[in-house]
Amino acid sequence: MKKKPELLMAIIDKASEDEDFRERLLSDANSAISSEFDVALPDGINIVLHENDANTVHLPVPPPPKVLSEGQLSQVNAGNCVGCACI
Repeated sequence: MKKKPELLMAIIDKASEDEDFRERLLSDANSAISSEFDVALPDGINIVLHENDANTVHLPVPPPPKVLSEGQLSQVNAGNCVGCACI
């Protein structure tokens, strides 16, 4: 299975070379990607496509980072010992 950046580039390349795939991608991205690249996209994944033109560029902005509570932080760190003597 391709890694995420490799898959993204393969999708972009395929869409720029294959008009039929591009049309399927624009109408139902999840189905087009799943069938063309034999990948199972997780339920709940929503792919939104934006076509750039000469006057519009879409810039993806990642979601804000998750902030963990003190309790969640202690669960993440519990039992881990890095570079120290575990007691």
